[in-house]
Amino acid sequence: MNYEIIFYRSGKTSEIQNLLSERLGEISLSLNEACAAVSPKELTEMLGRAVKRDKLILIVGGDTGKQGTEGILNKVLKSDKAEIFSKELSNNGDVVCCIKRAEDQTIVTLPDDTDRISAILPDLKKILTDTYKLNERVDKVDGFDDIAEDIDRQMARTKRVRVAPAGSTAEKRAESRLSALKATIVILLLLAALQIGAASYLFITQS
Repeated sequence: MNYEIIFYRSGKTSEIQNLLSERLGEISLSLNEACAAVSPKELTEMLGRAVKRDKLILIVGGDTGKQGTEGILNKVLKSDKAEIFSKELSNNGDVVCCIKRAEDQTIVTLPDDTDRISAILPDLKKILTDTYKLNERVDKVDGFDDIAEDIDRQMARTKRVRVAPAGSTAEKRAESRLSALKATIVILLLLAALQIGAASYLFITQS
């Protein structure tokens, strides 16, 4: 489901947009458009266009009084004959967010403050999830669980081979075999030398 953000006299547009995009994305909400208004007229015009495109509109920032967000919304919504549901979200007595809903259209007003928005986001997400039957998004690597299970099965079937540390019995056996081979070669060379010497002696004495 898509939603839009209208920044009204806001000074933290990028910070708040990133925060909302990330946190609302967790309940499968996608930002369709973000725009900024600096006057009541611009806010009214942008709001009129936004409600024709998407069911959820977030208005961030705004002053109090007649030119504030609430004052403008009250004037705009008076012309709508539909029954308006209204709810406030507070944090330690601080009213942070106001939710106004008529049928399936929802307008949420938020302050120009990332910390205050973060404080009520869990409650806001729950309300939006229940209202629009949203599902929490779970990012998972495709096939990861199947691959992990297959690796576990293969490892279970594999015979465990004990790996001996350096200087172990295997190395000592190799060294012993090498020493025995060297000794054998030395003995054979000595025997060959003796045979050559004996043959030379016989040749000399019989000549």
